[in-house]
Amino acid sequence: MAVNLLPPPDHRLTTARLILRAYQPADAAALYATVEASRAHIARWLPWTPQHASVEDSRAVIQRLIAQWEQGVCTYGVFARESGELLGGLGLQLREADVPSYEIGYWLAAPAEGHGYITEATAAMVEYVFGKLDARRIEIRCNALNTRSAAVAQRLGFTQEGLLRHHLRAHDGSLRDTLIFARVQ
Repeated sequence: MAVNLLPPPDHRLTTARLILRAYQPADAAALYATVEASRAHIARWLPWTPQHASVEDSRAVIQRLIAQWEQGVCTYGVFARESGELLGGLGLQLREADVPSYEIGYWLAAPAEGHGYITEATAAMVEYVFGKLDARRIEIRCNALNTRSAAVAQRLGFTQEGLLRHHLRAHDGSLRDTLIFARVQ
């Protein structure tokens, strides 16, 4: 079993174009602005967009995300390395300590899509989790209609293992299906 099951809260990953780090209270205005600018785009897939109705709401969300870190839910902002612009987010959740296994989730602002950012960020996290946290399994789950999200998992060598039918409620109240992708080591 791995000795360190979670990265420390000050953990950062740096890639050629990106910095992944925990959101800080000072990021509240950027988080709110990024969500607001892409609200219609990301709300189709993510149920949490209403939690960002103001900068103060985003600050409160960040405080909750910081507190969740010690419970095995690590949420990173994905920032452009050169400009510091917030492009999206990436989450890492410890699923099963005995394996150990993790789940990675991600989102990207609409203008940032199509540039390979989330693939780059996710690849760095996968390498870190397998290499430093000694994971044996990593999952990525996404709405079955979210072909772009599924394509990220496939590009990174994840295998589709399942389809959960009528698994969750979508933003419009309809039932949605969820795809499960995994890589094992």
